[in-house]
Amino acid sequence: MVARAAFQIPHGLGESDRHEIIRTLGLNSATKLLDNPYPLGGYSGFEIGLSAEFIDIRDIRRLGCVPGATGCANKSYSDESAWNYSRLTLGKGVYQNVDVFFHFISPLGSGHASDYGAALRWSFYQAEFLPINISAVGHFDQLNYSDAFINRNVGADLIVGVSVDNFALFFGGGTIQATGTFIGTNGADCESCTVVDPPPQETLDSQSHTVTNTVIATHTVVGLSVHFENLFAAAEVDRYQDAVYSLKVGLRF
Repeated sequence: MVARAAFQIPHGLGESDRHEIIRTLGLNSATKLLDNPYPLGGYSGFEIGLSAEFIDIRDIRRLGCVPGATGCANKSYSDESAWNYSRLTLGKGVYQNVDVFFHFISPLGSGHASDYGAALRWSFYQAEFLPINISAVGHFDQLNYSDAFINRNVGADLIVGVSVDNFALFFGGGTIQATGTFIGTNGADCESCTVVDPPPQETLDSQSHTVTNTVIATHTVVGLSVHFENLFAAAEVDRYQDAVYSLKVGLRF
């Protein structure tokens, strides 16, 4: 499965509309580890995986100016209710209990979306008599959707993992900052059309023709992973404003 860009970012967005898109597309597309919570194992550890993520877009499909209004570039309301995409992830143990991960959307068949990011995980505590470990995770992601919306995420999480035999459960949370840039009429407030939520007038940057907004939010996550020899599968639920469901399969050496 690959990323599909089957819907358009609405035009004539007010400030509250732009914040809603950042919360829905920006925050929800943040880096997700979808991994066994225990470290890869120093220099010898390596992982490759393919994930599928599902984002509910019903909250943004009717934003912006009203189709048919004077000066409104929106032709109709979108019928799309979800956006799904896949990511390829590479992980490597770099030193003892420190791992680094890179991910990106495949350029083949990816539609109009591109994405890349990275995460650094440090498992700083492992219980001596219990199968419990605690990790600190820092992560970054950049999404470009159809050259109409560019979002950059930076965040940090604290993850607790419990492992029994071939099964592991993990949960935690943290904070994330999403900065979304809207290009052209996607980010412009209409001068002569009716918007859903009329904001104070805000003009585009005269040189870049963009407008940028930032959203800071908390994040929680719960997930599980199972493995058999070098094969593993993981499932995860991330909650920002909305819940995002993700699945991943891969190989771990």
